Amino acid sequence: EADDDFLAEILAEEEREAAEMARLEEEMRELEELKAQHQQMHQNQQANKMKPGNKKSSIPGTGTQNLGDIEEELRKKEAEKAEGKRAEQQDEIDAAEKKKADEIALQREIKFQAELEKLHDEKARKALKRQKRRDGQVVKRVLKNSENDRHYAVLGLKCKWGEIAVGPFSFCSVSPSEVKRAYRNIARSVHPDKNRDGRAGEAFDALENSAALLTDPSKKKDYDAKLRRQRKAALKQSLVVLENSWKTLRTIFKLLGPFATPIAILLALII
Repeated sequence: EADDDFLAEILAEEEREAAEMARLEEEMRELEELKAQHQQMHQNQQANKMKPGNKKSSIPGTGTQNLGDIEEELRKKEAEKAEGKRAEQQDEIDAAEKKKADEIALQREIKFQAELEKLHDEKARKALKRQKRRDGQVVKRVLKNSENDRHYAVLGLKCKWGEIAVGPFSFCSVSPSEVKRAYRNIARSVHPDKNRDGRAGEAFDALENSAALLTDPSKKKDYDAKLRRQRKAALKQSLVVLENSWKTLRTIFKLLGPFATPIAILLALII
C-alpha cells in the first residue's frame, strides 16, 4: 500500500509538471503572436507615413514601447505565478511535515498509554501522569516560542528583544557559551528519550534550530537587527496608543466641564 501511494505521488507530480510545461508553452505562443501583431501594426504605420498626402502624425517608437510594456507585464505575471507556485509547494511541504509530526505524536501517545497500563500501582500511575503533564508544558512553551520566532525564549533566555545597546552600554548580550549552556539545560527536558509528550521530537528540533541560529555570528546579527526593527515598531505603536488615549481623555474632560475634576478625584479614590 505504501508503494502504491508513493507511485501515485510520483505520477501526480509528473502530471503537474506536464501541465505547467504546457501552460508555459501556451504563454510563449501568445507572446510570439503579440510580437507578430505589433510588428505588423508598426510596419503598417510606417507604410501609411510613406504614402503621399498622408498628414497623420506618428510618435516615433510607439509600437516598440507598447511591445516592451506587454513583455514587462508578461514577465510580472510570470514572476507572480512562479512565486505562487513556490508558496504552494511550501504549503505542501509544511502540510506533509505536519502530517508526519501528527503521526509520530499519535504513536508516542499510544506507547505512553501502553506504558501506563503496565503499572498496577496507583501512585506510580499518578506520578507518571503528572510527569507527562509537566513534559507537555515544557514542549508547549518551546513550540509556541519557536512559532513566534522567539529564539531567545526557546532557550529560556530572558532577552526577548535581543541585545539592547544604549550609548556605550549594552544589555542582554548573550555569548555563544551562554547559548550552549542554555541549550544543554533545555535539551535534557525536551529530548524524546526523556520527555513523554507526543511532540517532544518537534520541540527538540525547534531547540536545535534556535541554538544553531544564535551561535552563528552572521545569523545572530541578522536576527538581532530584525528584533531591533520589531522593537522600534512596537515602541512607535505604543506611543500612538498613548497619544490617542491622551486625546480621548482631553475630549472627555472638555465635555465634562466643571465636573471633570471631582469625577477624576472620585475615580482615583475608587480605584
